[in-house]
Amino acid sequence: MFRRRSIWILLLAFGLGWIASDQGDFQAAELPEKPQPGQFEITTKSDGYSRTALIHIPKGYQASSPPPLVIALHGAGGGGESILTHDRWAKLADQKGFIVVAPDGLPARPRLPGNFLANPQLWNSGQLREGAPRAKIDDVAYIRTLLDELKTKVPYDTTKVFATGHSNGGGMTFRLGAEMADRLAAIGTVAGMVAIEKPQPAKPLPTLFIFGTEDPLLPLKGGESSLPWGSRTTPPVKDLLAKWASAINCQTEVAIVKEDDASQLVRYPSKNAGPELFVLYLKGHGHAWPGGTREVPARVQEMTGPNTSKLDAAAELWKFFEQSTK
Repeated sequence: MFRRRSIWILLLAFGLGWIASDQGDFQAAELPEKPQPGQFEITTKSDGYSRTALIHIPKGYQASSPPPLVIALHGAGGGGESILTHDRWAKLADQKGFIVVAPDGLPARPRLPGNFLANPQLWNSGQLREGAPRAKIDDVAYIRTLLDELKTKVPYDTTKVFATGHSNGGGMTFRLGAEMADRLAAIGTVAGMVAIEKPQPAKPLPTLFIFGTEDPLLPLKGGESSLPWGSRTTPPVKDLLAKWASAINCQTEVAIVKEDDASQLVRYPSKNAGPELFVLYLKGHGHAWPGGTREVPARVQEMTGPNTSKLDAAAELWKFFEQSTK
């Protein structure tokens, strides 16, 4: 009983990216020597670990005309297959003609097999307890190595590489933006926390943050999130966003772009006509990925809040990515 309770506390600490494990018996074929459309697995060595990722190569792919690449990072307890399928990135990649790679985080106890309840897969986003085994593993270095291997095996447009993620994966997206900006053109997250103390990206990155105003795991006004399995205290979301706005050389005062009954879009203006931070607030929405097809039990939805938005977050993020490189 104690073991399960402690794991739920861990999941709450990083934000539940998804709840019902759908990894099941899913098996992807190994990436072929000659890239072709389809979904494949690629294994990469990093920090002494064998790291796996799923790569979805779109229909019509031609290595001679490399398309953009999206890095999609799952939330705590999730996996690459879930963000590709349930969050619609694979389908969108086929429609729009970009590659999407969805790596798997390592378990909290990285030397043991991953298990949703007992040993969930996570990202070292900056939220991990200092000294924990998982906190010693450099996920930024892994993503760099993964990009290097993909460049030789599945050519992509290196000037159009984007990163996105949900919850703990969203926090990891901010970390990539802070420490790997030289490899990225833009980033976008859903319900991710800026957990880096003093982010100093090598260059400002266009950023879109999508957030539900009724997210109980990252309360809009900050404070304690109390649930049956544990609690954590977070600062107001505006404080986290102001930290990132400053990091990419934007003002910390917002300007409203547009607003209706369902959402509000604001921007943090650049100080020098450079990249900007945009925030799309989804009114009344909770922690779930907007537009996702995942079904969760009622008791889980009580933890993650209402799932009310009609937005297709993957499509909205891709539209932002495209516009950022025009």
